[in-house]
Amino acid sequence: MSDDANNTTPTEPQLLGVLAQFPDAHDLVAAARKTTDEGYRKVDGFSPFPLHGIDEALRAPKTILPWLVFCGGVTGCLVALCLQYYVNGVEFPFIYSGYQFPISAKPIFSLPANIPVTFELIILFSSLTAFFGMFALNGLPKLHNPLFRSERFSRVTNDGFFLWIDAGDDKFDETATSDWLNSIGATSVEPISEVVEGRQVPAFLLAVGAVGAAVALVPPLWVAAAAGTSTSPRLSLWWDMDYQAKFKPQTTSDLFADGRAMRKAPAGTVAWGSLQEQQDQRYFEGIEPDGVAAHRGVPAQFVSAQVEGDAPAEAPPEPNWTKDFPVEVTEELMERGRERFDIYCATCHGKAGYGEGLVTTRALSLNQGTWTRPLSLHDQAVREQPVGRIYNTITNGIRKMPGYRLQVDAEDRWAIVLYVRALQKSQHASLDEIPEELRPKR
Repeated sequence: MSDDANNTTPTEPQLLGVLAQFPDAHDLVAAARKTTDEGYRKVDGFSPFPLHGIDEALRAPKTILPWLVFCGGVTGCLVALCLQYYVNGVEFPFIYSGYQFPISAKPIFSLPANIPVTFELIILFSSLTAFFGMFALNGLPKLHNPLFRSERFSRVTNDGFFLWIDAGDDKFDETATSDWLNSIGATSVEPISEVVEGRQVPAFLLAVGAVGAAVALVPPLWVAAAAGTSTSPRLSLWWDMDYQAKFKPQTTSDLFADGRAMRKAPAGTVAWGSLQEQQDQRYFEGIEPDGVAAHRGVPAQFVSAQVEGDAPAEAPPEPNWTKDFPVEVTEELMERGRERFDIYCATCHGKAGYGEGLVTTRALSLNQGTWTRPLSLHDQAVREQPVGRIYNTITNGIRKMPGYRLQVDAEDRWAIVLYVRALQKSQHASLDEIPEELRPKR
């Protein structure tokens, strides 16, 4: 490499143009008009404030920025409409395809429904075109201007009025142009040159470039590391979290003789919260202590998933349902049961228990064949059931009816059973069961 490449000695200054100062705004406008009439075209004026008529005097060409903004708006309109049509109007059998989104038999693609997004993209594209177009047409950003080297030009933001003739003008001649400016009233004429130094890149730019290049390598290296495989372990920053002193479920362990990390429950222990259920089966399960545990039925949505054999499976033994209430029957408990029944049961069974609730009525009106009508609580099969079995039905559910074990506590479930018995008794009581004072008079 030759020494000329690292030469920082200033070379011959390059003349950029001449700068003329005028006494006031009127003189500047008049000088600009005379200069352009003389045949100069690369002329510009500088003033502390806007001047009326300066654009006409300088014969400044009309900007194309409005047309650029118009083209940006049209582009935004087309992009919005095409993108919305591609996303929601058509479907193609390949990846990244849009999908049709029908709503209530409305058209797949309707222009009025897509106008809001289209309007937003028109505004977005127009504003971005105006912003970046203004920068591009004005040659911005420009970090330095040779005019800043002139001490007189520093008054342009205060009380200075200047006229600039560029050296690239076809009519430009330093001597003739300077004489012309003096002849039309310029108070001073100053040639502006750009000092051209060596081509060596400043050291700080090299440092900034090196740092930027190193930072730019991070994303692709990160992607490459994530997409590939490695034989070495990753860097661990939090050892106490990554390698906790614990055993995970379903893993082996050499700490115990059986090699299991998960331990069996010690003999004589019960799960948390289940002690009461094991101590009082009549209250929590509705069966007698010596009876078989109640069978929790399979929910309706999973029945079709069961494997069908050659013969139906043998039914589980019927539990020994309790026939008496394990709680004290009071008027308050009856009222509580009526309240809970109206909340959880009446929507399907109806307030009278005949299976004519609002949900049932609506489902039957649709006539879709997928609704199983609730059994009337007044059917003989239901009336003959022990209270323990009705309690189990409320707890674990039956057919399409879900269980209410989690929504309703045990005491409220017994209250509902008591109210169901009262509903049944209200429709099927014999005359002998009615108190004498409530019997009709003959």
